[in-house]
Amino acid sequence: WGDRVSVAFSALATTALILSAIFYEPEGDFGRIIGFSATGYALVSAAYLLIAVPAGLLRSRFVSTLAVVGFVGGTMAHGTMIRGLEDGMAWIIVVLCVTFSTDTGALILGRAFGSRKLAPSISPGKTWEGAVGGLAVGIIVCLVAVELLALDVSIVGAVLLGTALAITGQWGDLAESQLKRQAGTKDSSSLVPGHGGVLDRIDSVVWNLVVVYHFVS
Repeated sequence: WGDRVSVAFSALATTALILSAIFYEPEGDFGRIIGFSATGYALVSAAYLLIAVPAGLLRSRFVSTLAVVGFVGGTMAHGTMIRGLEDGMAWIIVVLCVTFSTDTGALILGRAFGSRKLAPSISPGKTWEGAVGGLAVGIIVCLVAVELLALDVSIVGAVLLGTALAITGQWGDLAESQLKRQAGTKDSSSLVPGHGGVLDRIDSVVWNLVVVYHFVS
């Protein structure tokens, strides 16, 4: 959204935020403060971009720039922090497997059985049937992934995590679609031709990193 935010500053600040999480220490109160601060920054940024901006409140290029950094960098920093936790890489794999399988399940089942629109003003192609189908697939994949990766999670815990990831991932997809509509653009960038841009590929993943970080930590 180059006409509304400083692209150069956003890119540099986002990169710095993600890299700074390398120094995150999961033990102790300071680590928890850092984790909750990153989550709070991401949530406030999302609220500003998705609620305040459409309502015409607090419109500012500077604030919008900070919000974009929080929306992208604040969420992605959780991925770096997860790597510092026990079995961190395995949890990253869980995020990717559940997120992408949920998207695929929602797409296939939505096309096969979908009739009731989920959010027609934001993403006309999504249906309630697809969303529920994606949820079911996400839960199953989470159960399988946790078992194969030998993670210390109960069946109930895996079901709850799969549910949270499937719902949050689909919300992240809708949130990014709303941002594109607000900006009056079809794609978030031209870096991934035919797929809507980089953010379109990771919009579900980044918010699921937040979910898994707090689930594990």
